[in-house]
Amino acid sequence: MLAFTVRDSGIGIAADKLDMIFEAFQQADGTTSRKYGGTGLGLSISKSLASMLGGSISVTSEVGTGSEFTLYLPDELPANSAGPAIRVPHRPLDPPGLSEQVNGGRGGHGPILRAQAGPPRPTRPVVDLSGVTVLIVDDDVRNVFALTSALELHGLTVLYAENGSDGIRLLTEHPEVDIVLMDAMMPDLDGNATTKLIRALPGGAELPVVFLTAKAMPGDRESSLAAGATDYVTKPVDKEQLLSVMATWISRARSTSNRPS
Repeated sequence: MLAFTVRDSGIGIAADKLDMIFEAFQQADGTTSRKYGGTGLGLSISKSLASMLGGSISVTSEVGTGSEFTLYLPDELPANSAGPAIRVPHRPLDPPGLSEQVNGGRGGHGPILRAQAGPPRPTRPVVDLSGVTVLIVDDDVRNVFALTSALELHGLTVLYAENGSDGIRLLTEHPEVDIVLMDAMMPDLDGNATTKLIRALPGGAELPVVFLTAKAMPGDRESSLAAGATDYVTKPVDKEQLLSVMATWISRARSTSNRPS
């Protein structure tokens, strides 16, 4: 067997939630204030693909320290209708041939290691957000894990709340928060209700609150903007686009306040 391991130094995953990050599920209740949150497919698909190739994925994690995902594959991948079995060479892969991709949103979660053939495709310039503090308010640990992994790579400090009430509490305890990434669909207090409460906080009127949602129904965007959302981004989120949106609103907020850039 060959093993490919990806480690991070993110928020980590609680032991009782390790199995959940590989699950994919649907719910009948699609309202923004439904009791339980999230639909996740990324790691579930990865696990299924690994199984199809005769391998598996394992994960170990420590809350506050980080996580380690390991993909195990046999030396010889099974044959399929497209052609014969593929022999995997016993040699280290060149670093330029590998890339680590984090797919945010409920259409894809977790770090996924992939082989990349040929030169990398050009990407938009990455915005410098070093030193920025962001609060993620989301009840889906898979989405938080993916976002945190991506944002911390760019020098951001990430705070996390799994519901609207905790989000409000963290904002009162951390006035240094520069921007909030808000999930639209959460139990009890949904994104709209939480944003209305944020706007009533001291200093909350100018705080950028960017909504991230996978299920944008007609009228949802307008309702969120009316509740006080600064911007509205649909999932799966393009990382460079999200960084650009964040930089734009943080810059505008700072230009109208006395906070340093």
